Amino acid sequence: MCQQGRILALSLLLLCPLCESHGSMYEPPSRNSLGLNLLGPTCAGGACQWYTQGATIGCDRPSGRFEPTEKDCEEGAEPTLVWWRDTDLLEYETDGHSPPVNTTYFPWRYPGSAPVFDACGTAGGGVPPLGQLDPPPGRRAGALGSDPSQAPKLLEITIWEAGSVVEVAWAVAANHGGGYQYRLCPASEPLTEECFQRFPLQFVGDKQWIQFGNGLDTSKRFEIPAKRVGGDKVIPFGSSWTKNPIPGCVINGAREKEPCLGPTSSPPLPFAVFAYGQGSAKGLFGYGGGHCMGNQTVNPDVKCTDTEYRAASFDFGIVDKVRVPADLPPGEYVVGFRWDCEQTKQIWSSCADVTVAVRGSPSTKPFSPQKGCTACCNPVGGLCANCTGCLHDRTGACAYCWTPQVWWDGVRHWSPRASHVQCLGFESEDGGASVWDVGDPVGIWSPGCPKCWRDKGGCEEHVRELVVSSSNIFFEKEKQEEDKVTWWKGALAWIAGGSVVVVGLTLALTVFSTNFGRTGYQQVSP
Repeated sequence: MCQQGRILALSLLLLCPLCESHGSMYEPPSRNSLGLNLLGPTCAGGACQWYTQGATIGCDRPSGRFEPTEKDCEEGAEPTLVWWRDTDLLEYETDGHSPPVNTTYFPWRYPGSAPVFDACGTAGGGVPPLGQLDPPPGRRAGALGSDPSQAPKLLEITIWEAGSVVEVAWAVAANHGGGYQYRLCPASEPLTEECFQRFPLQFVGDKQWIQFGNGLDTSKRFEIPAKRVGGDKVIPFGSSWTKNPIPGCVINGAREKEPCLGPTSSPPLPFAVFAYGQGSAKGLFGYGGGHCMGNQTVNPDVKCTDTEYRAASFDFGIVDKVRVPADLPPGEYVVGFRWDCEQTKQIWSSCADVTVAVRGSPSTKPFSPQKGCTACCNPVGGLCANCTGCLHDRTGACAYCWTPQVWWDGVRHWSPRASHVQCLGFESEDGGASVWDVGDPVGIWSPGCPKCWRDKGGCEEHVRELVVSSSNIFFEKEKQEEDKVTWWKGALAWIAGGSVVVVGLTLALTVFSTNFGRTGYQQVSP
């Protein structure tokens, strides 16, 4: 190799640790957001900074490092998704670096089999010196998402009816393909990978939706085909995983401000042209806001302008429907989201709290708004909950409340994704949260604690907006019909004195009720 080639290869390897994907669950709202809406939906409150670095299929533990190798352990496992059979589920044969590394043992090649540091994510990808040392504002690298003092339970309460079909959603901040799964773990148990693997949620149907309006506007959603995989190709065996439907960019992946040279596969929504930094090709694809992330120490040119960052960032979410098990005991549960990447040895994890209610109960309306007061009010893990007595005091312990909590814990070679967070001092006129959107100049953002503290009930747990699901309506109609049949059976038995005639009439009535009495009440997805 010539000297110039060696320098180029070395530069690319130096950049590799910063070529990472990011994504997070936002419906139901996750603990990893810390209750903040800054940079939603792709990375609300830094939710996309909770992940595992150095994950290889079949290994006992993650390495915590970026290694330019196919796998990080000797034993490992063999991939279950292979190119000669599963091309519709795969996007990347190599990682796009120079020299290229095969993705054979990267997490998506055997969904669910690669290890994680924490089932709810680890801030910055690992415990220092491992990981990439890029935690969200107010947290140190190595914080565990399963620890409520680091990722607190939100004040907003989400309710799911047992046996119902509910909507869930996540968003991509930096795209490396792969696929994902939603799971449950009883809140009373340790939030381990083993617990979540006991309760995988099954996807419903073969459709999913791209939802725009910062991922929240249900009137701006488009149906697309979903690609599911299960059986013996995944862990847990027989569970259901779904491929990330957004193709990335060929060759370099469009990382480090490199151009997007086209999609890795046929993109969804081919009727439209989207910006996202990929030019004028039709369809929805690209790398996302991560296009503008990079090590400015190695290459100052990787930093984007505000306009470039806005153009590259995704403003949509990916919506699926999952079924809540009908036999699930009512109570408190934690929803786990796991995204196994294909182009990198990384796994993104998010956790959210839900209350499972008995059949016939109303469920939370998906994408209903939040008050956003968890950071200000939750005494366990609330980023600004210790600032209630500091509105007019900036000294001593109160100095923290007037000090910016910066992205990446002050590591300066990264470009901040959004404004830095300061508990007090930058509220809107009514004392609520600052207004900041992707592409606005980076400054200081405050979550609106004075309004939370002032408003009645602002610091109390509250149930999000409820709706009666179609499964609820079906359940009530079914119960009414069963009650009618029971009444007539009793009446006929009384009239006929238990004669054989009763049996015939009862059977006839049951058949009639089944075939005609329930017309129009077949269960459908909400």
